[in-house]
Amino acid sequence: MFNQENVKLLTNTELKVYEYIVQHTQKVIRMSVREIASETHVSPATVTRTISTLGFENIWECKLHLKEMDNRKHNKKVFETSEIVEEFFSRSMQSEYEEKIQSAVELIANSEVALFFGIGTSGLIAAYAARQFSNLGQSTFHIQDAYYPFHLISKQYTNTVAIVCSVSGETDITLRKVGDLKSLGSKIISITNSSTNSLARQSDINLAYHLTPEYVDDEVNVTSQLPVVFLIETLARRNYNYMQQALNSKQ
Repeated sequence: MFNQENVKLLTNTELKVYEYIVQHTQKVIRMSVREIASETHVSPATVTRTISTLGFENIWECKLHLKEMDNRKHNKKVFETSEIVEEFFSRSMQSEYEEKIQSAVELIANSEVALFFGIGTSGLIAAYAARQFSNLGQSTFHIQDAYYPFHLISKQYTNTVAIVCSVSGETDITLRKVGDLKSLGSKIISITNSSTNSLARQSDINLAYHLTPEYVDDEVNVTSQLPVVFLIETLARRNYNYMQQALNSKQ
């Protein structure tokens, strides 16, 4: 369930937290840091350190991992849409998340062009996103071609922002294309399911939606894209309002 090399780094106090998490997985999925601390008779800071040592950025990342493991073990059906919406919206409007969205809007609005990139299902989302932004006055284009030759382009993309969609954030070809875009001077905004993947770390801004990953036959990833559409709609509409406000201030 957890990387044993990380487990070896835990102190005796942190091991109490670890053992509680392992023994009460179903319960922990629904608990806060303070509730776990209360149950294990340690401080919330100790719980946070334990989660960090186990390799997670925060409690949401840890619970996401626990839910994925539980889902693969027991689940033979996919989640209802209402469950997906509840899972995402229960934390998506936190102040830290709002600040990231606002930073992304400003980065897009102050660029000359927005490039949307994705492969497979994420490519279809990228195409939709580009059209939605264009409908609202932003200069955009999208690329779904996994072999688009960014590395052969000589013109710099210094006034371009690339919005890259990827569920896992670990697809090799996507990471290579992002590397090519960064070498051309493009800024990167990524939309991924977690905030600890390779793509998120390479991005200037990462928007993670933290849904429980869903698989059919253990290999077909059917994790919902509802949060991605919500994020794109939010960025597009706020970008439009931001540009309109800027125009009105000049008049």
